Amino acid sequence: MAFIRTVLLSLAALAIAFAGGAWSAKAMLDHFSGSDILRVGPWQADRMAGSPNADPYSRASYARQGSLAPGLGEGVSFRAALDSSGQALHTNCTYRLSGRVPAARLYSLAAFSVDGQMLVAQPSNLPAYLLSSGLARNDANEAPIIVSATAQPGNWLALAGNRPYVLALTLYDTPVTTSTGAAVPVMPSIERLGCKPNG
Repeated sequence: MAFIRTVLLSLAALAIAFAGGAWSAKAMLDHFSGSDILRVGPWQADRMAGSPNADPYSRASYARQGSLAPGLGEGVSFRAALDSSGQALHTNCTYRLSGRVPAARLYSLAAFSVDGQMLVAQPSNLPAYLLSSGLARNDANEAPIIVSATAQPGNWLALAGNRPYVLALTLYDTPVTTSTGAAVPVMPSIERLGCKPNG
């Protein structure tokens, strides 16, 4: 009887340990943005993403999302989950990205769910991502972008669903570096223009 009790207690302890470990790993991946983050307004970039020295949680986060971070020297990926006033981005709202983007041979903008899945609006021919090479520019050589679930004139990134999301602005072949001590780049602002009810 004592043997069975010991076995049952051991199994219960193992189950608690495994469940606690799985929960803590998921919590870290959901809320840990990296060990060395560069923040510019609402934008942030993991300084070590794409590096062989990236911490295990950064690697696991990118792997879980099924995305690849640009390697060091290839580019920098900035992400924003908040607008410039500090409010969470939501698909029920319309936003304007304006201002200069750091120099880069090419950059892309896309929206992702908080768990890393790309937001693809229906029908699927709506613009789910934008490339700098296809953007209309103003007289100041800037390319303001409207991010909205409702069709917009000009540079429009289409949103889908009813949820919070993250914008990813990835600069390719850029002199911008996330190295500690380097000059902090100027990033575009994210201005909330309005929201549908319950947004």
